[in-house]
This record gives sequence, structure tokens and C-alpha cells, in this order.
Amino acid sequence: MRTLAALMCVWLSWVVWVSAQGAGRQRPAPTNIPEKNPFTSPADLEMGRKLYQGRCGHCHGQEGEGGRGAVLTSGRFRHGGSDRELFMTIRNGIPNTEMPGAFNLPEMEVWRIVAYVQQLGRQGAPEPVVGNSEAGAAVYEKNGCATCHTINGKGSYAAPDLTDIGTKRAVRHIRQSIVDPSADIPLDYRSVTVVDRAGKATSGIHLNEDEYSVHLRELNGTVRSFMKSELSQVTLPRQSLMPSYAALSKSDVEDLVAYLSSLRPETAQ
Repeated sequence: MRTLAALMCVWLSWVVWVSAQGAGRQRPAPTNIPEKNPFTSPADLEMGRKLYQGRCGHCHGQEGEGGRGAVLTSGRFRHGGSDRELFMTIRNGIPNTEMPGAFNLPEMEVWRIVAYVQQLGRQGAPEPVVGNSEAGAAVYEKNGCATCHTINGKGSYAAPDLTDIGTKRAVRHIRQSIVDPSADIPLDYRSVTVVDRAGKATSGIHLNEDEYSVHLRELNGTVRSFMKSELSQVTLPRQSLMPSYAALSKSDVEDLVAYLSSLRPETAQ
């Protein structure tokens, strides 16, 4: 009996271990995804609208007008605009961007979001650009934007790469980023300031932080590590390291907006 009881304990332990391993895995990627959306009824669209506004609207705009995320009302989707391609983009997310995958959603709900995004894409052109892009390129150069930003590999990586910013950001978001950069700071470029016990302050891009240390990148590209035991203060100011260019004339701002909006993979040479 003791032997049988011991075997039963081993078997139960194995079952619990296997169950725990399975629970920690992500939902497997769907297979045999149809080309056409099977959920496009008015009820599906309404559910898709609610799902979109709850999960996507804070980046792409509640009406698809764009913001931190790409404009969706133009019908141009960088990673493909077919039903199947949109499903894959929403389900898997986009690597190396702020867009996560919707792994926790049932396929039916992903399809409903696809239906609503397709509807947004049929609404028409995005906000018009009123400035002159060639004049904007001169404004960009004159104000030393390449000191921090890069376009097609030219410039610095202290701030976001602008090579295809016209695809990623709405016109209004680009304008806001120029005159009020602290209004919406990209997650990968949040600032941090550390002060050592001698009172010396160091600021930079917040790279990583744990219980014992803080890692940051200074604007010149230097990566620094600090032990918290050697610091008197660590602050995460809600302030962009990019200065505001609100003092630029209205025409210069609009020209710069036009130039940045024109930067797309096929034009940024």
C-alpha cells in the first residue's frame, strides 16, 4: 500500500507540473486564417467599434484619426490592408514598436476589430497638410533636429527615428510633438534624472531599472549604470528631453510638419 500511495503522489505531482507548464504558455498562433472576414454583420461592426475604442483608440484615435499610432482613416496600412493581413497585425502586434499583440482575445473578437478598422479605412483622407515640405526640410536642418533624430540613417539616435514618421503619426500628433513635446512622450524615450550622494545630477533616457540599479542613455549616446545604494534621488519627470519649438513662426511649424509628414519608407532616401 505504501508503494502504491507513493506512486500516486508521484503521478499527481507530474499532472500538476504539466498543467502549470501548459497554463504559462501563450495561446498558439491561429492556423488556416481565411482571406475574408467571417464576422462583418452590423452587430459584429458595433462590437468591433466597442473593442477598438477600448483597446486601440488611445493610440490610433477614437475615430481612427491617429495619434501615437498610425492614421487608420486613409485606408493605407503599412503591413497590408486585406482582412487576413489586418487580422495578423492585430493578433501578433508589430515587433519593435509600441503596438502589442492581442493574444488574449478570441479570434472572433479580433475579426470584429478588423471589420471596424476596415470601415474606418473607407472614411477618406487624413488631415490635410498645409505647409511646404521642401521649406520644412530647411527648418529641420536649421534648428539642428539631426542632433537628436535620425532620418534614413543620418543623424543621432538620442531621440526617435523619423525615417517613416509620416506613416506612423497623424499630422496633428506631429504638430503637437513640435510645439509641446511633453504632451505625449514615446515609451522608449521617457527621461530619468539621478542624483548621487555628492549632489551631481545626471539625466537621460530611462532604459531599465530594478531594485538595485538604474540604467540610462545620455543624449550623446553614452549608456550609464548607477547603483541605487550610491544615489540620493531617482526621479522620472513627465518632461520630454526634446525642447519645445513653440517659438517658431506658424509657417515654419507647418512647413516642418509637412516635411515630417512626407517621410515614408518610399520617400525617405
